[in-house]
This record gives sequence, structure tokens and C-alpha cells, in this order.
Amino acid sequence: MRVTVIPNKRRKKAAFYVTPNGIELRIPARLSKRVVDRILEEHDTWIHEISQKLPRQTSVLDEGLVFHGKNYPTQIDDGTTLRFDGSSFFVPKRWDENALAKHYETWLRERALEYVINQAPTYERLLDVKAKKIRIGHQRTRWGSCSSNGTISINVRLMLAPKKIMDYVIAHEWTHLVHFDHSASFWNTCRTIYPEVDFAKAWLKQNGHALQFKKTD
Repeated sequence: MRVTVIPNKRRKKAAFYVTPNGIELRIPARLSKRVVDRILEEHDTWIHEISQKLPRQTSVLDEGLVFHGKNYPTQIDDGTTLRFDGSSFFVPKRWDENALAKHYETWLRERALEYVINQAPTYERLLDVKAKKIRIGHQRTRWGSCSSNGTISINVRLMLAPKKIMDYVIAHEWTHLVHFDHSASFWNTCRTIYPEVDFAKAWLKQNGHALQFKKTD
């Protein structure tokens, strides 16, 4: 898979990013071609391994849609909205790939907000905290965040992972309402409300790059 090199005058360091369209190497604008070539050569094995794991660019109508870690087939119907009956997604026949991508993201965002809102009270009760606001984002590199004012953001891409993985990120961010850091106290508290921290972290490290779908405006 080709790596797209993206210069940026504000960037201080070169870094790889895995995106729905492939692998990007984002670099400082003044970085020489010689240095860029060396970085690509040094990471050749990693690039190949990640490329093999990324989903191929095929029609979602052929590949199906993912929800909570499972892939479901799509069926064409005469409806006007994207529907899910627990075993299949139903797609209006008048939609093209772009329309489906847009409605799929909207559908995932709605489901994500519902899921987080339903899970949050459990952790708030255990930690004796309350989030000020809940947001659903589509971040490239972060699975979640907690601001100093108590606003928590959860990445919609987690809706492609098994529920227990999304639960970990929710527990993680709500723990930040108690410990606004990643100290030993933070991890000890997080483990009291989500004992499988190590499993979830390892799962995301190994599989997180595959949790991708086309981001729409």
C-alpha cells in the first residue's frame, strides 16, 4: 500500500497515521526527501504489516456494515432511511456509496450517544462524579478525551469494536473526572470499575487501526 506523505509547516516531528484511506506520513514541511525516504525504509516492515490488516477498498454493499464488533450484511429496499433489524442493514435503493457513507456515520453517531448515555450512570455512581457534557467525535488518534470542565468526548469509531472495548474507553474517560492524569492512582481507580483494563488496552493496540470508516462532512 502506498504511503501518502503530507508536509505541514506547523508540525515538529514526523509521524505515521492510519486512516480509512491508507497510511499517512505527516512531516515537517522542511524535512528533506532523503530523511523521508530513510523513515519509510526503516518502517517498511511495519508499513507492510499494517497494510495487510487494513480493510480493502470495496463496496460496503458487498462487504456489509460493522456494528459493535460484528459485520452485518446489507440489503437493498424501498425505504428512505438506513435501518438495522439486528441481523441485517437495509439500504434505500436510491442511495449511492457516498449517501450510504454519510447516513452510516450519522446512524453510528446516534447509536454511540445513546450507548454512552446509557453506560455513563453506572460509572458515575461508582465514582461519585458527573460529566458536564457528552460528545461523540471522529478523532484520528484518540479514542476519548476529558476536558478540565468535565466535557467527555468518545470516538464514534469505537462503535465498530466489541462493546467491552467501548466500555473500557468510557470507564477510562469517566475516571479522569476523579484523576485528571495517568498516574498510578488513576489506573488503580480505573481498574476498580473496569477490571479488564490490560486486555482492552492490548486489543486497541492490536486492532485499533482497523476501526475505520469513511468520515463525511
